[in-house]
Amino acid sequence: MAKIFAMLEIDAGETRPIPISLSYLSPNRTILIIDEETENIYLFIGRDVGLVARKTAERIAQSIKTYGIKIGNMIVGRNCRNTIIIDQGELGESFKEIYQNLINKIELWEPVNKSAVDLEKEKPEPARKVEAVVEVEKPAIAEAVEKRKLEVEEAKPIEHHVSAKIGFVVLKLLDQFPEIFIGKTSRKDVTIIRFEGPQGNLGEIVVSGNQVEIKPSKEFEAEFKKIMREVEKEHVNYFT
Repeated sequence: MAKIFAMLEIDAGETRPIPISLSYLSPNRTILIIDEETENIYLFIGRDVGLVARKTAERIAQSIKTYGIKIGNMIVGRNCRNTIIIDQGELGESFKEIYQNLINKIELWEPVNKSAVDLEKEKPEPARKVEAVVEVEKPAIAEAVEKRKLEVEEAKPIEHHVSAKIGFVVLKLLDQFPEIFIGKTSRKDVTIIRFEGPQGNLGEIVVSGNQVEIKPSKEFEAEFKKIMREVEKEHVNYFT
């Protein structure tokens, strides 16, 4: 049975095959890597990818894990059991160390210049050592993934009075931007609430315990300053 290793790019809700290459793992791209050998689908999300594009990519990755995707005359991905998100915004360049085995495999097959290879039949370029692609250390990847899961699970809930004040700010944001998408990620004692509208990335609120910091995008600093003035009038002065 074929075991396919493939790379695709998700752009504006569309998925297209791209040559297997590390060069595509860049800040403004959303890349899907299907590895039927390890039964994993990796979703790489560059640090500059917006909230809407991110959520769209996550839905596509889940759909491929369930139904597969056609590449040439093959249906690829539906035998994979795990979807692993590689968030460059959270991990920075350390993702290359955490997912070293995946990076090695991409480097190994990069000279072939194909978007999909059959690991059972095809061989990488003779100049490379085949052992690098055969020796897949599943425990190392699983350990890294489990570590990230624990970090999320250990996130402390936002205290009620802080949540209420954040809600006040969100309502003020909606006065300025009637159509916004809101996403929340948590790691350990930090919660990040991101805002995105049709205009682009608006900014984020970073919560750590009772400390709350508003970080507007450069293009919308003026609008956020106006909101903060209105917040201060209501004596909500806990923001840093």
